[in-house]
Parts: sequence; structure tokens; C-alpha cells
Amino acid sequence: MNELKTQQKIKRYKNGNFEIVTDPVVKEVSFRIFVNYKRLVSIACMPENLQELAIGFLFSEGLLLDMKELISSKMNFDELYIDFQLQIPEDRITSFFETGEKTSGCGSTLSAAISGSCDKFPKIKLDAEKILLQMRQFQQDSALFKETGGVHSAGIVIADKLIFSADDIGRHNAVDKVVGMAVQNGVSLQNSYLICSGRISSEIVKKCVRLDIPVIVSQSAATSEAIRLGLKYKVFIIGFARGKRFNLYTGFDKAIF
Repeated sequence: MNELKTQQKIKRYKNGNFEIVTDPVVKEVSFRIFVNYKRLVSIACMPENLQELAIGFLFSEGLLLDMKELISSKMNFDELYIDFQLQIPEDRITSFFETGEKTSGCGSTLSAAISGSCDKFPKIKLDAEKILLQMRQFQQDSALFKETGGVHSAGIVIADKLIFSADDIGRHNAVDKVVGMAVQNGVSLQNSYLICSGRISSEIVKKCVRLDIPVIVSQSAATSEAIRLGLKYKVFIIGFARGKRFNLYTGFDKAIF
């Protein structure tokens, strides 16, 4: 974990006095993703799980639909970029740039649009107490957050078990990392739920819609656009999952507890 943080000299004010101390600070780098030799995006992120981040980004933004479309990849750890050779229709890349919006996450990368709608919420049983227990365990697991206070966390939960987890300075990045881990391991996300520490914004819901993730659980709030999309595309959105309570923003007349 040492490569993920650095010691920074700071001047701290506490109890009416100043003192010079060293404090752990999370590392940030700029990571570039190339597709077929053309730069797709640059992402501000932590220097960890970079290949998973890149693959997760391609899937969560709808550029890759199947691992069979990924012909090859070349990772350059010295210059921090990855180049993918993809066998995909050119209009997917064109659509990404034409319909993409700047995200609210670190680095302000693009997030592609989604279309259509969904008829009904999935039939999935939600266990309120298990969700809260999972969130408590999830909050305790990030050693890097405890040390630096400078990261978001995300995880994939299947059958009440945390299968994959990751940290990053950006909440979108943390989500893409765990998605990349799942995809690389051939794990279906249709019966999973996404657990995360950060705000549930529209971009997070869009990622889950593309990936068929039916439930999002966060310790933080949801935005109005996230709720609108959750209602339109039938994604259960749970926010403020803390202690002994949470808010169910969408599908509360359809949820099975």
C-alpha cells in the first residue's frame, strides 16, 4: 500500500495550537486509455488496478459488450497508458464522443448517453438487515480511507458476499475497477448489487443500467437525476445506508423485503 500514498509535511491546527507534522496523502496520477491507437480518455486516478479500471470503463460506458470484442491490450506502466485493440463498430466510439457528457467525478471524463426504458423492476429479494450489515463491514474494510481519508470505495455483492472491492480517488473509478474485476473473471452482474461510499449520481446509474446491475447501495445520497433514471430503467436505489437505516428512493412499491 506504500505506493498508493505519500507522506506530506503539513501545518496542523489543533486545540488552539499549530504544529508541523507529516500526514499520509493518497497518490494521484493521470491514466490514459487508447482504443485502436486513438486516445479515448484521460482519467485522474490512483495507480492501482489500472487494467481493471480501463476494462471496467469500456464495459460500463457501453464501448465493449463482450470480452470477445477485446482482441489485445498493451499496458505501459512507465508512461501510465493502456492501448486496446477492439473489434467493435466504429459508431460505438463515435456515439461515445457525440453523446457523452462530462462527469461529476475526478478528472471529469466523458460518460455516454443511454436510451430506451424498462418495463418493470426485477424480481429480487432485498434483505434490509443484511444490506446494513454488509455496509457496516464494507465501511470498515478500506484501510486506505482510514489512513488518508482521500478515497472512495466500491464493491460487488453477490448472494450477500462481497466478491470484489476497490478504492480510488474517484467514485466512478472505484465502480469501474470492480466492474473490470468481475468482467475479467467472467462473473455475471445481473444478480449482484453495487455497494459504494460516494454520492449516487446519474452517471453511476447509467453504468449500472448498461451492466444490468439491478441494485445500488450507498452510504451517501442520491441526486434527482439518478432517481429519475432509476425509475425509468427500473434500478433499485438505496442511499444513506448507515447504522440502522437507509432510504429506498426507487421501486419501494415493488421491492420485496
